[in-house]
Amino acid sequence: MTTPSVAAAARRCGLGTRTVWRYMADDGFKAELRERRDLALTSVTTGLIVGSSHASEALWAILYDPEASRSVKARVAATLLREMGKSVQLEDLTDRVAALEELAGGRRDLGANSITEV
Repeated sequence: MTTPSVAAAARRCGLGTRTVWRYMADDGFKAELRERRDLALTSVTTGLIVGSSHASEALWAILYDPEASRSVKARVAATLLREMGKSVQLEDLTDRVAALEELAGGRRDLGANSITEV
């Protein structure tokens, strides 16, 4: 997970590239790797949420700062509106994915043909 390629991971672990590819084909290994990636992503996401809260506060402070120029306030307002739109789209997409997962019986590992089976 900390290297840019399978070859780099193999070198770092002292293994051959083919050996690592064999590991990558193993269902148990893939499940463990996916779980660790999920944990890492959760950690990163938590940090981004905290940071985005501070960034939002900073933008609102600029928007209401009587000494900030009109052009700066306009850019801040445009940024807030754009990001709010993205947030609404993401929430909609999240709801749609949840509905599809529910329709598929809660399975998250839908393959390319699984949607047509539902």
